[in-house]
Amino acid sequence: MKNLKLISLAVVCVGLSSQAQAAPNLISAMGNGATTYSLFIVDSAKALKDGFTVPQAQTALQTELDLNTTAPKLTACYVAGDLNITPVNCGNGAIQFRNADFYTYNIPSNIKIYPMSKTLNSLFLETQGANFLSSTTNAVGQIIPGDTTGRVVNVHFKQRVAQFGMLVDAGQAGAPSVSGIQFLVNRQTTQVQTLTGGVPTFAGVEDAAGFTDVTIITSGEIGSTTEARAWIADHFSFVPLAAF
Repeated sequence: MKNLKLISLAVVCVGLSSQAQAAPNLISAMGNGATTYSLFIVDSAKALKDGFTVPQAQTALQTELDLNTTAPKLTACYVAGDLNITPVNCGNGAIQFRNADFYTYNIPSNIKIYPMSKTLNSLFLETQGANFLSSTTNAVGQIIPGDTTGRVVNVHFKQRVAQFGMLVDAGQAGAPSVSGIQFLVNRQTTQVQTLTGGVPTFAGVEDAAGFTDVTIITSGEIGSTTEARAWIADHFSFVPLAAF
């Protein structure tokens, strides 16, 4: 009987070890129970002028988002500005992009902007997150974002999650862009997912063992190799491990 107990314990341990070491997988969509954040900036001065307090305007926006019948259901994530504002923190730390890793940026994107009502359209600016490390200004005053070495982005979750995903705009030829994305989860790296310039693409990762941190690694370039490697994203989603 003692030997049987030892064998049973060994089997259980091997099973737990196998689960912990299971490789994370790329996914093509989020599973049930996902929370999805979209980034917004509130124009507090305009809101007050139109008779809203900032909390009232935010409540009105979330009500519109909740009534939206298209997928995914969005939760507003408010950021302080649209140029090199960091860190991006959604849901009181539910998802947090590490300091200096991920900026918000009001820049033309292939990701469709949420169609707000006329009342709220002037009070909010929908923006995206971008992995621009720094920005410079050229002779005609245009902001040139990004760097030429490629970037990684570190994401932390308040609770253990089983899935993380986002909608990625990889850019276009001749502009800041990347052609591949992969994820580092529990010290293991996924395969590279190919991205297409001009086409917003869902990119996500799943690990049944759960994780609290993920590193996003981009590679390649769609356009000229002299351009900055950068990408834009929105609709940041996660599924808690407890709901997986």
